Amino acid sequence: MVFGKRKRDDLAYAQAFEDDDDMLMHDYEEFPNSDDEDIEEIEVVGSGHSGSAETNNFVQSREKRLDPNSKPLLDEVIMKGIASGKNPGGAKHWECKHCKATFVSTYTRIHTHFFGAPAGKKAEIKRCPALLKDRTSFEKIRKKVECAEKEGVSSALKNSKLTHRQAIRGKGSLEESFALMDRHAVDSTIVSALCANGIPFNVLRNPQFCRMVTAINRGPKGYKAPSFEKARTSLLDEVKTSVEKELIPVKDTWYTDGVSIVSDGWSNVRKNPLINILAVNSRGAMFLYAEDYSGVEKSGVNIAKLLLKAIDEVGPSNVIQVVTDNAANCKLAGKEVEKVHPHIFWSPCVVHTLNLIFKDLAQAFDWFQATYSQGKKIVKYFINHSHALTIFRAHSKLELLKVAKTRFASHYIMLKRLVDVREALATTVVLNSWKDLMKNGDENSRTIGAIVTGYIGSDDFWDEVHNILIITKPIYKLIRFCDKDGPIMGEIYEGMDNMLGEIKDALKGNKYEDAFEKIEVLVLGRWEKMNVPMHCLGFALSPRFYDSTYISTIAPGGTTRKRPNEDKEVVSGVLKAFEKIASDPEEARMLRKQFVDFHMRKGLFSTSAAFIDASTMDAIEWWATYGSETPELAEVARKILAQPITTSSAERNWSTYSYIHNVKRNMYFF
Repeated sequence: MVFGKRKRDDLAYAQAFEDDDDMLMHDYEEFPNSDDEDIEEIEVVGSGHSGSAETNNFVQSREKRLDPNSKPLLDEVIMKGIASGKNPGGAKHWECKHCKATFVSTYTRIHTHFFGAPAGKKAEIKRCPALLKDRTSFEKIRKKVECAEKEGVSSALKNSKLTHRQAIRGKGSLEESFALMDRHAVDSTIVSALCANGIPFNVLRNPQFCRMVTAINRGPKGYKAPSFEKARTSLLDEVKTSVEKELIPVKDTWYTDGVSIVSDGWSNVRKNPLINILAVNSRGAMFLYAEDYSGVEKSGVNIAKLLLKAIDEVGPSNVIQVVTDNAANCKLAGKEVEKVHPHIFWSPCVVHTLNLIFKDLAQAFDWFQATYSQGKKIVKYFINHSHALTIFRAHSKLELLKVAKTRFASHYIMLKRLVDVREALATTVVLNSWKDLMKNGDENSRTIGAIVTGYIGSDDFWDEVHNILIITKPIYKLIRFCDKDGPIMGEIYEGMDNMLGEIKDALKGNKYEDAFEKIEVLVLGRWEKMNVPMHCLGFALSPRFYDSTYISTIAPGGTTRKRPNEDKEVVSGVLKAFEKIASDPEEARMLRKQFVDFHMRKGLFSTSAAFIDASTMDAIEWWATYGSETPELAEVARKILAQPITTSSAERNWSTYSYIHNVKRNMYFF
């Protein structure tokens, strides 16, 4: 072809120079170009050959291409030799001075190794991990390459130039989204700020934190954080207003679903007695306020005043019950509230009451108390002796848990953990390091250590622990079930019956089987103190307890289940609740009649759909669907079933307070 002949002639003419200068060029020709233009094309003007002009043009181009500065990244690698194979081309063996990795490639991939692939192209070689972590060295190399490009580099490196890459980068955001070095620098700054301010890493999972980062990214260029004064004044007021607006949908449910006033006490790090007040129903818990009772007696009258204030703020007609601790002063406060508002129930916290059963059992059975004491002595010894704890931790992935006054069922949790780490404890006390510890310790430490060693090696101790766990496990399960948010008012009555049955089943064949009658008396004694007509009404208005399939199953303990309307205690509680809720005798009579229609399955309640949904649908939703023929009873059912049975929502605020009130922050003076 005519247009290819001249190029071949030019290359043949230039070969003479390459043959003569082979040794001279060797130092600078170590790494040939890898782009498409590996061989410089020589422009010849005119139709004839001008030998001297052509020679000069070729030599100038060749010298420029062989300038050491034309490939500045060669200083950052160590050449190992020529690649092997039939067609090695311009590839060479080389080693990166930074990450010490060895590759076989051309110069283009060296450039990719240090700076990444150009936009729109796939990287055929991995980035240098050392430079990704060392931004200072990376910037030094980048500036070096940029300076070399300004002075002039081989035109053959058109795809291995930073200026070319930056021009492409400005055309799209794809490469910017993968700017690993920049992202890593920002991440490091964020983590440094979290560490400097003692902020836990869990904040990175908080949706509000993610929203904050997004807002900063979308903010104006050069955005700066608000000042301290602005944040604590006007901006804080705006946030409060915004939160109040977001809570409007929750407040709207108070009229349709009713609401409970929940209260619980707490002492902060300054030992100031605080009392929380929350408004709670099945749609959520809303914090109203907390009162500082420093210098004020926590009498029933004073607590009642606080509860009445909250009731007036929410609206007496919307309030169904007040839930407090089961202490004597709280019980008195509940009676004071019932005097002012006869339609409002007072309910003790179910979880607090169930937790007291553990105390009752320890007082009623000596072996309960003895086993508790032995278990606590084991845990206390290990926690108070760092050397012993170190030996134990070397053989266990689990930590020992001690009894905490603020934790429900802490005795059960402590003994359960001892059983889980029994093997590790047994291994610990037979080691030579443990024996050396027993010999070298002081007299008191050796004495207690010997006792602890005896407990750990005693089968009788572990047998008693096992007996306690099988008796108290049903109680612990019911506490866990009740200690949560959600509409479970209709479940607690059945839960108590099942709990007793499970304890009876667990004791069958056990040496303490005869103790069940005494245990039953203790449990029922607590149940009578916490059972209120609301619990009976919630149980009686739960449609799934009338399902024939459910009734046909045998309850724990081998007892036969029966419908709520067939239980004398339940019906008595329902009638008392109707009398309290109704504004007059006529309304109470109407509620009783509609209740008959419900449990006798008349009207819509007799449809096959109502039968099927009774066991699968949520009770509140079921009443909203099938309660149109008994609207008054349906309204009562929706409101009663939506109420809480514990003060757990109030207690969860204390962990939130710990972010605001702590020893360090309470030392600040504003």
